Amino acid sequence: MLELDLRAYKCPQQFIQFKLGLREAISLNQAITFNISREQNTDDIERYLQKKMYYYKLNKQQALLLVEPLRV
Repeated sequence: MLELDLRAYKCPQQFIQFKLGLREAISLNQAITFNISREQNTDDIERYLQKKMYYYKLNKQQALLLVEPLRV
């Protein structure tokens, strides 16, 4: 499983780094965990994941976002 820390980034850079990390995870067919800042809004990330129909779990208390690879 991959892990990427997004806490240092503010929007829109946070979203860009998220998409780059997700692209790497997809190419390796692995799940990825993102560490996110509790103060940053994750609405754009959630909308993107829902639109692309990814399976994900967002734990706002622990500030973790787990995204599973797409399965056919």
